[in-house]
Amino acid sequence: MFVHQHPYEPFLFDGVEKLIVGTLPPPRFTTGDLKEGDVDFCYGSRDGQLWPILDRIFELNLTFA
Repeated sequence: MFVHQHPYEPFLFDGVEKLIVGTLPPPRFTTGDLKEGDVDFCYGSRDGQLWPILDRIFELNLTFA
């Protein structure tokens, strides 16, 4: 069994009214063995769909390297 400890401390900004709740990041975020294109932050996996989906919903025109 793999024991996975979340790599980031919880934080909330003052005045927050909405919160996106997701799953734990891939195990590589705990070990530090990130893939090229990963961002070492919440929802930073290059394999995740959060940012592309938000980009389409809000027409942000984000650039993904």
